[in-house]
Amino acid sequence: MKSYIFTLGFHEDYVERRLYMTKASRGDVIILFTCKPAVGAVIRAYESLKLRTTSLGISQPRLVEISCDNPAEAISEARKVIRELPEPIIADLSGGMRLAVILVYTALLLENKEFELKMQSESEPAIEAEIPYTIIKLIKNPLSREKQEILAEIMKNPGITAKELALKLGKKEKTILNHIAELKKHQLVVQKGKYSGLYPTKWTKIATLI
Repeated sequence: MKSYIFTLGFHEDYVERRLYMTKASRGDVIILFTCKPAVGAVIRAYESLKLRTTSLGISQPRLVEISCDNPAEAISEARKVIRELPEPIIADLSGGMRLAVILVYTALLLENKEFELKMQSESEPAIEAEIPYTIIKLIKNPLSREKQEILAEIMKNPGITAKELALKLGKKEKTILNHIAELKKHQLVVQKGKYSGLYPTKWTKIATLI
């Protein structure tokens, strides 16, 4: 079981695409957030989605209206819903009002739930973007100076080994290996074997200001 969070606007196509691409099933929870009160076009999109999910044999979505004119109240309303959702959560905030998107995203961060942030462009063909939760976590828990120094060296010297890093930074190899293990979990470093060279990922440069 997994959960889906969407911000719903006048069009539901991107919701259908995401459910299809991620193989949504009957047991999944689907939440659609919109600003209160939901306008006619949003209601029509919601009704269309209900028919579509029924035909696909997956769970029907639930429409949740939040008080966008009162950000504190809206975030609180969204948090109460998100708090009850099973993890993992797939959050596609491509549609709906920008205000609703920001409020729901803030609620997700405050609830500290594990979620993948996915986005689609409105243009055709749709451009897909994804930010994994391991990167989002860095917003709340930035890397230590020591880890940033390690990443900076890896970026300057792709393929450098842990032993070489230890010599360059004046640290024990065991300490470097411990840091590397954590950086791998954050998807900031790749390594084919325990003692092979270390390489940055596409996310490495955003994790360090060094």
